[in-house]
Amino acid sequence: MESMEQQKRSGRLILVAIDESKESINVLQWALDNLFKSQDRIVLIHAQRDAVSSFAPGSPGFMVPVDVLKLLENDIKKCTETIFAKAMDLCKSKNVTPEMEAHTGDAREVICDAAKKYNSDMVVLGSHGYGAFKRVVLGSVSDFCVHHIQCPVVIVKPQRNKAH
Repeated sequence: MESMEQQKRSGRLILVAIDESKESINVLQWALDNLFKSQDRIVLIHAQRDAVSSFAPGSPGFMVPVDVLKLLENDIKKCTETIFAKAMDLCKSKNVTPEMEAHTGDAREVICDAAKKYNSDMVVLGSHGYGAFKRVVLGSVSDFCVHHIQCPVVIVKPQRNKAH
């Protein structure tokens, strides 16, 4: 008789990073169509922003009333619920039941921490397709993850229009 851990690990554990972008749902679709097998587990991870970090110390908005912070926190929570609802609908259409987690923080750290926590066999994430300058200024989540995650990382590029 297999233990619960052995049953859970009979297939691969695929971690898919999702956010509010349209590309994110395409990434999940791609992972389900091209990687996922019936014995695999899929974990969806979302890095949500912190309401307080929206205001930098020393800026005019730093002393934000509590009710404004509550509004921001509710907005972040609703955004996360919407993201997970879209992802769940897609997974259900493929008869897949994912595990889902949201963590507050920088996406790079959240994804790397989740990959380590779950001992993932593979991490799948998207690329926003930024140019070189924007990547330098904003930083690339996918580039960071490729260099800091120990398992294979699959980066799904944005879909291009197929018009000729």
